[in-house]
Amino acid sequence: MSESRLKRFTEFLQPQSRILILAPHPDDECLGTGGLIQKAIDQDCQISVIFITNGDNNPWPQRYVEKRWSIGPAEKKRWGERRQEEAKASLALLGGNRIKAEFLGLPDAGIQNLWQKRDPGLIEKLKKSFIDWQPALVVMPSEFDRHSDHRATHAFGLAALEAAQLQPGVMTYLIHRPWLMKLTGRPKAHFGLQLSENQRLTKLQAIQCHQTQMALSRRRFCGFATNVEPYNFFT
Repeated sequence: MSESRLKRFTEFLQPQSRILILAPHPDDECLGTGGLIQKAIDQDCQISVIFITNGDNNPWPQRYVEKRWSIGPAEKKRWGERRQEEAKASLALLGGNRIKAEFLGLPDAGIQNLWQKRDPGLIEKLKKSFIDWQPALVVMPSEFDRHSDHRATHAFGLAALEAAQLQPGVMTYLIHRPWLMKLTGRPKAHFGLQLSENQRLTKLQAIQCHQTQMALSRRRFCGFATNVEPYNFFT
């Protein structure tokens, strides 16, 4: 991490500084930002996490866990509620009761469709949240993420910031790296947030709160609990 980027990042972690995190699905809060949340809480920052979807369009893990093939609206709703509770447990581990969480419940795997329509409802909702929270730092998914919900969440976040006429710092995290980028090693992170061993283990425990995802993706998910958490500055 360059000295200038380190200085820029640490400027956001002042007591009572407000940080807002956009998470497309329950689990992104710990996979992408589990270390940052802990460091921010240690510095008495205030944190709000907005979950765009409940992650309810998740059929294969649900089929495996519930031992059922047919998944209808009632089953999806129940699964989404379960994933919400997992996210709440994850945040409780990362920051106790000091983290504000909001669940918008929008269509899982449908955020790109909303972005194609420039859905004014979501832009307005995020705009209001930004204005109410007045964040010094917004942390959102990368524009390069392979998952369409992540890319669309990034686009909605920027559009809402522009509508709110706010200019906080913006950092991005990358969960689903496109295959070509895996081969080339790009985009390279602007900096890696160094975690202590205790912070790494706490992040791992937070990831494991997402039991619905552990059934089929334990190794991949737990692989995010490393000593370095990568980020890029958007501007």
